[in-house]
Amino acid sequence: MTRPRQVLVIDDEPDVCWALESLLERHGYTVVTMDNGADALRWLNSARKPCDLILVDAKLTDIDGVDLARRIRTETSCRAPMIMVSGFFYRDDGIVQETLRAGFIQAFVTKPFRHDEMIDTINAVLSP
Repeated sequence: MTRPRQVLVIDDEPDVCWALESLLERHGYTVVTMDNGADALRWLNSARKPCDLILVDAKLTDIDGVDLARRIRTETSCRAPMIMVSGFFYRDDGIVQETLRAGFIQAFVTKPFRHDEMIDTINAVLSP
């Protein structure tokens, strides 16, 4: 039996964390939520189970999501794909396009998101 995929949700809005956790758990994922970048980095460096996917908000209280994505790649051993979720940026913003090209994130979803859009994006990112 395969283990459920584990998703790390990093967002400082409790309602967004709750919505993503509820949606993902209904689709068979296990979910860990963090409300800031510092805690997320600590968790990634000490996690016992590997993380399969990270959903990161673009604007957190302690760090910009783009900077956090870079730090996850440079300061942790985690190589899980990342999806940036933002109500601040849009997909065609230069910073989003640059972050996608650099490979720090693999996809971008605008808030508010539709549930089917989020699941489709996750499935696309996690597809072999």
